[in-house]
Amino acid sequence: MNTLPGTELSWLQRALQVLALRLRHEVALTRTLRGDGRQEGFLGLLLGADEAEAMLAEASGRLRASGTAVSAAALDELEEQLEGWVEQADDPFCRLVRALQLDHAETRLLLVACAPSLDSRYGAVYGYLNDDMTRRHLTPELAQRLLGDHGTGLAQLRVLLAETGRLAGHRALLPVEGTPWIQAALRPDPLLLDRVLGLEPALPGLRIGWGPPSDTAPGEAAEPGKAAVPAQIWQAVDQPDGRGARSALAAAGTGGILLLTPGDLPADPHQLSAALGSALGSALREARLRGLLPVLRGFDQAPPGTLQQLAAALRPPAMVLCDNPVAWQDARLAAAPAPAPLTRGQALAGLLAGRRADSPEYRGWLARLLRLDPLVLGGLLAADPDEAQLRQAIRDRLGRPLEHLADRLASDYTLDDLVLPARTAAALRELVHWHATVPTVRDDWGFGTVFGRGSGTTALFKGPSGTGKTMAAAALGHALQLPVFRVNLAGLVSKYIGETEKNLDRLFDAADGSDVVLFFDEADAIFGKRSEVHDAHDRYANLETAYLLQRIERHAGLSILASNLHQNIDDAFIRRLDAVIEFPAPSPAARRDIWQRLRRGRAPLADDVDLGQLAERFELTGGEIRNCALAAAHLAAAEGTGITMDTLMRAIARELAKAGKPIRRDDFGEHYAAARTGREG
Repeated sequence: MNTLPGTELSWLQRALQVLALRLRHEVALTRTLRGDGRQEGFLGLLLGADEAEAMLAEASGRLRASGTAVSAAALDELEEQLEGWVEQADDPFCRLVRALQLDHAETRLLLVACAPSLDSRYGAVYGYLNDDMTRRHLTPELAQRLLGDHGTGLAQLRVLLAETGRLAGHRALLPVEGTPWIQAALRPDPLLLDRVLGLEPALPGLRIGWGPPSDTAPGEAAEPGKAAVPAQIWQAVDQPDGRGARSALAAAGTGGILLLTPGDLPADPHQLSAALGSALGSALREARLRGLLPVLRGFDQAPPGTLQQLAAALRPPAMVLCDNPVAWQDARLAAAPAPAPLTRGQALAGLLAGRRADSPEYRGWLARLLRLDPLVLGGLLAADPDEAQLRQAIRDRLGRPLEHLADRLASDYTLDDLVLPARTAAALRELVHWHATVPTVRDDWGFGTVFGRGSGTTALFKGPSGTGKTMAAAALGHALQLPVFRVNLAGLVSKYIGETEKNLDRLFDAADGSDVVLFFDEADAIFGKRSEVHDAHDRYANLETAYLLQRIERHAGLSILASNLHQNIDDAFIRRLDAVIEFPAPSPAARRDIWQRLRRGRAPLADDVDLGQLAERFELTGGEIRNCALAAAHLAAAEGTGITMDTLMRAIARELAKAGKPIRRDDFGEHYAAARTGREG
């Protein structure tokens, strides 16, 4: 609700009226103690008790009764009603109170501190009550007088205003140093006043870069417990490849990050420390209100004293990205290692989890994270795509660096399209679940640290050529909604020392974090058993193999190695694999299912075609059956006929001859002559 029940007023308006009534009681008491006719004056500023009464009568509005203040009992009842409405009122002040999780005592203290900044009449009355018209603000002494009826004495005020309290921790209310504490000025943070009035504050002295949007839109206060950022302080090395930023996103969970970097701050160390402290406190509060993780970046070169001040001022949750971790350690920053960096696909999921911001800062941040030109990203967003379209467009852009290093496989096949033994099909589905649950097992449950494994997944597909390994890789990409790239190892391996590693670096750098599936066909060519060292070339070949193993383990995506000769792969490498899936030659029943795919097309089939007989007689792999079906179709189209048994037999004979296999009369029967000559019998 925007207004309180039975009124046309917001919660804040009503609360200020009730405060005016409370102040009238205090002015009346002060007038009695000081005696009638006394005026407070300083430098020509005068305010008498009658003026104070008149101002407060005006400020209390409809709540005044016949020109006199309401009774103390009625006033207490009004204040209790306001406290009850805080939990449900749709008022900026109430949303702020709920987001900061302030109790009733803290709420009352914040309200009376904000009043002079919201209405000058309250400041004038505060000056009268402080017996000094230059102090038109709240002091602990005055707060005790105004809130004492609620049991808020000096001892409780000390607790409420302590550095460990919520008001100071959120930099909502801090005593001004340099005066006796009892008379210290209690002023709210100016940025907090923007929040009280329902405005979105800008943070001076810091450049802000928005991370992915959370469920709370910028300018709205997050309800308690809404942000999914754990209460922790992390530290990560700021990597040029963006891993530091992705670590920050991993720490932020489903929320986003508020990136804080030094802006146009004073050069003087003392002024710098004061400005940073003020800005940082406000930024930490704003991050909490917006459900974002505050991330400090670029502060490494600050003076040691300033770093110590920042380290002491940091409150969890927060993260520090740094080039020089030692400097922060010397500043006694108590921080934990950063979570494992997200893949770009996981980061993209977070970016798409809520509304997309239109600010240039946000688009620039997103473009850098996804390695896109800001104009390209702007063009994508300008088209107003839905989530699926934007995911696909960005995924296509991310795969472009790989296009000159690997071949993109069409991923139209699904796992249901594969004709495989039940054990192989089940293993493929388990591999999908394995890769999809890596973030939970490795990061959330901590098994990556416990067992020292990388964040990627590596599998070996072993079996004869033509048994469906490539098709299975494409189907996995379809199931995971990831592009699949077949790596041409022959093009990466070089006879020149050091060139192979450079080629591998280019491959994995292009794939790093892009969430693509790398499919290494005929991988035994480079992953073969390590040779005995007889000369420098043997030693270097072993180094190439070891280097490739390390890069695959560091790759955050899914790597699939296909081998026709499983026995050629080093046992030490086999132990590093997450899955080994066998693709055996198809059984007669499987061959029959593959041959039946001929009937899915629109080519005419002659009545004499017996696909079951072909499956029983010829031990062909799925790839060979596909080749035979296509060859028969081309023969039939060239001859202007449908596909006949004779056409299929001739195609099979050609496939057997291509593989160097015998063409037996018993298998071909009456079609033997045509199979031998290649002409229709």
